[in-house]
Parts: sequence; C-alpha cells; structure tokens
Amino acid sequence: MEVGNSNLNSNVLEELFLRLPLKSLGRFKSVSKEWKSILESKWFVERHLSLAKSRPNILLAYHCDCGVSTSILNGLQHFLWSLEFVYLHCDATRPSMSYDGLVCFPKAELVDVVNPSTGQLRRFHCPSLLNPCPNSAKFHEESWTTYFPGYCAMGFGRDSVKGCYKVVRIFRNPNYCDILDVNTGEWRKLWKPSRYKVDVGRKSTCVDGSIYWLRIHVSGSIYTILALDLHLEEFRAVPRPPLPKGIVFEAQIVNINDRLAIAMPVSHPLHQYELEIWSMDSHKETWSKTHSISLASLGMVEYSRDRHAP
Repeated sequence: MEVGNSNLNSNVLEELFLRLPLKSLGRFKSVSKEWKSILESKWFVERHLSLAKSRPNILLAYHCDCGVSTSILNGLQHFLWSLEFVYLHCDATRPSMSYDGLVCFPKAELVDVVNPSTGQLRRFHCPSLLNPCPNSAKFHEESWTTYFPGYCAMGFGRDSVKGCYKVVRIFRNPNYCDILDVNTGEWRKLWKPSRYKVDVGRKSTCVDGSIYWLRIHVSGSIYTILALDLHLEEFRAVPRPPLPKGIVFEAQIVNINDRLAIAMPVSHPLHQYELEIWSMDSHKETWSKTHSISLASLGMVEYSRDRHAP
C-alpha cells in the first residue's frame, strides 16, 4: 500500500509540476531528492517542453545600443489573455537565433544564450579564429544586420538524443566549424569536407535534432541544402524539393510545425503574387507543396521572371 501511495504521489507531483512555470521549477529542485529527480528526468523535461510549445509566450525586443549586456527587463513583464509578454533588452539590429524558447545572441568574441522563461543568461567566450579576415572589424561593424561576427554561417538548436543545446559556427577559409555545447560550456572544432558550402549571410533553422542551411548560388541556377546532425556531429546533403519554377534568391529555410520547410515568393500569370511553402517529410526526405498564400492584398509588387532559377 505504501508503494502504491508513493507512486500516486509521484504521479500527482508530476502533473502539478507540468503546469508550473520554469522559474518555480528551478527553486523546487532543492526541496527534496525526489522532486529533483522528477524535475531533471528526461521524460519530464520533454513533456514540459511540449506543453510550453502549446502555450507560447511573446518575446519583445527592447532595442538599445547602449553597449550593456543582453538582459531580461523583469519590471516590464505582464500577462494578457493567458499569454506572458517578456521584454528583452538588447541591440535588436544584430542577428540572433532562437529554438525552443531560448534565444542566442552571437557577438564578436562571445555568445549569449538567454532563457526568457527563467530570466537566466549564460555567456560563452568564443575560441579565436584560425584565419581572421583582413579589416574584419570594420567590415563586421557595417554588416551586423546581414552577417554573423567573423563572417561565418551559424546555427542554434537542440540535440534530440541528449537534449542539450548547441551553437554552431561554420567558416569557409579554412573550412571548419566550431560547436558549443551549452550544457557544458565546451567548444569543439569539427573539420568538414570542402564540398559542403553555406551562405554566410543566410539564416539557418533547426528541426528534429539537425540544423539546416540553404545555399543559393549567386547566379540563381544552383541551390543546395546542408544538414548537421547535432548528436552525431556529422554533415550530410539533403534532397531538394522539385520546384517547378526553380528558386528565388529571397527564399528562406524555416521550421514550420517541426517540419523543415522552404518559403519563397513567386509570381504567376495575371500579376498574381504568392508565397509558396514546401515542407519535407523528415523520415522519407520527400517534399510537397503545403501552402500557397496570396499576397496581393498586401500590395506587394510582382517579381520578374528572371529572378527564378531556370
């Protein structure tokens, strides 16, 4: 009977914990070994994360270029219609990455990872570049809105096997990448084959434990998709969708409902302008067009035909 009551109590505790915000859960770990075991179990973390996705919070960037470190403005938090609005003090002109509610802000010599739900911020110093670009400081200062510091391609996501978050920096000359394990704070260097190339000015996305990059050749005639498995830390090429009209340079790779997708504007006869979304079945690695959204009501101009790849 005592065992039964203990199991019942554990089940009740788990259900209660699932409905509490992360700030409270962090304090409860010190109550007892049983509570700490529940809150740190992989099953609980996965389920709490799943429930959190169904109740998304709204993160608002409070833009400031004062040079002060990224931080949560606790005094401005408020609730409306069961949604929590969180204000983040940062330089909003600089590129950032996000996944599962965490936000990553790369800077010239360090990386900030912020959890808006708990207000926690962790800072990681970056390893020095093997071959920094000449006059890179001036170039990067003028290019914050397009390029990540160090003129590299970057990614941020979660290892679906171990559950840890990782930051990735990919460089072209020499051809290598740095991988940061956010849990341990350790950087590792990974050399990659030269045949895998990325666009340094294009954002990545994370889906099901892999980070994806879309590369479009400047001529528009060639495009590729590169993936990095965050658990195996191995690169692979991904099949491309059968786009009947080719691809435009403005196309973006995104995560839509935990599926890899490509979103791009297309023009049709009679001056119809649409946003097409192609998504991939991750198991079969097959693509299909899932959405075609008319943008005419937004007053957007038509794309000329020569912006498409042949």
